[in-house]
Amino acid sequence: MEMEFALDADSAAGLARTRALTAQRDGRPRASAIRIVWHDSPNTTLRSAGLAVAEDRDGWRIERLVPEQETWLPAHPAPVLAHAAAAAELPGLPGSLAASLAPLAAFEGRHSTSVLVTDAGPVILSALRGTLRAVEAERPAARLWLSGAPPAVRAAMALAAGAAPITIPVATLAAEGIALATGEPPPARHLGPPALPDPTMPVQEALRHILGHLLDVVLAHAPAAGSDDERSTDAVHQMRVAVRRARSALSLFRPALPPDTFDQIRSRLKALGTQLGPRRDWDVFLHETISAVRGDLPDPEPLQRLAAAAERQQRNHRKALAAWLDSADYRLLTLDLAWYIAAIQEPPDPLPPLVEFAAGVLGQRHRKLISLGKQMDGLDPAGLHQVRLRAKRVRYAAEMFATLHPARPAHRFIKRLSVLQQRLGVLNDGTVAATLLAQLGGPTGRYAYAAGLITGFLAARAARMRPRVARAYEKFRRRPPYWC
Repeated sequence: MEMEFALDADSAAGLARTRALTAQRDGRPRASAIRIVWHDSPNTTLRSAGLAVAEDRDGWRIERLVPEQETWLPAHPAPVLAHAAAAAELPGLPGSLAASLAPLAAFEGRHSTSVLVTDAGPVILSALRGTLRAVEAERPAARLWLSGAPPAVRAAMALAAGAAPITIPVATLAAEGIALATGEPPPARHLGPPALPDPTMPVQEALRHILGHLLDVVLAHAPAAGSDDERSTDAVHQMRVAVRRARSALSLFRPALPPDTFDQIRSRLKALGTQLGPRRDWDVFLHETISAVRGDLPDPEPLQRLAAAAERQQRNHRKALAAWLDSADYRLLTLDLAWYIAAIQEPPDPLPPLVEFAAGVLGQRHRKLISLGKQMDGLDPAGLHQVRLRAKRVRYAAEMFATLHPARPAHRFIKRLSVLQQRLGVLNDGTVAATLLAQLGGPTGRYAYAAGLITGFLAARAARMRPRVARAYEKFRRRPPYWC
């Protein structure tokens, strides 16, 4: 296993002198000067394709800037697609493009290598520290690599994380250098829901692919989620959805995991979701629930006072989330997730092929939803909430495995399921709103009148929505599963 971490240049300089690491070092580190130059055509053809051509003393190579279809896990080095002694000899690079290459950005600094001896075995530690340069800008940069058996890498990662604020890179060093040259931010590694690239991949590899994709989504949105600007609302939402998808995937693939690995990943995903939940609930209450009620009120002043109180709650939760996202706890949680995802191994008991495995778990979730949905007319709000949760679990699973089957049937199935989930979500907003209103004093507090208005509005909307939920369920129930 080889893992790559980012850290600031000052921390990289101090890391080499940290007693926790020097005590584990076997021999003296070897250091040398290094210079990497990234090239592209004048119209940045390679960058547009998610590629970079790098030149150093070992020759030329083509490497990825962002994942394409392959599984490229967070905290893992960029895949190198080709090596050659000269640019014109790189396989897959057209001669006309090779002839038009020009330097775009460079890294100059020192590269050091040492061996750490841990209780779990030896680990090769490589560190890079120096300066990224473009024509009109430069900035310090550093990277750290750990290579060895998975338990040894984890032990060394813990030592390094205790000595310096190492993080999972959200962009390669090449992508950061090119961003410095172009003035545009590096592209996100992954956004949105995951898609499996190959129906023949092993089940455990499919799980690694899905969880790695979703951890990328969390890491991509975390900076905006901790900010004070308008981007934070959507960023928190996207992070929370990614965590829920990851927890759903973990449950789906439980047979592919040893119990200890399952528990470790689940506990970290749960901790992440717990931090995101309150902020997202107040966002929905302010931007969706109160906004919907305001439009129907002739005298909105009582509601404005309640909204001001809700904004104070939202602001407090925003600050708390921002502080946590900037903390060592969040940093260590993401490092642990990256390691556990990478360390997923083939289970001792053989699993069926991926398509067969997917059909089994999809069918099980689908049957549970249909069974509970048959009782729709008699369900109370708590029962409808359970239907919504089951619908969400089926949808997440259906999206994960959709690429294993023809696109049109999968799209239609997911679309009808999404309509059902959305309508059930409107009903659930009332339950969440009641909880938040209670935190503001409920029906007897200083905002009692406004709380009553919201409660009445949501009750009336729920009554109108119940028949629409029933119709959405019937349309979904008649839609054949796309995996059968």
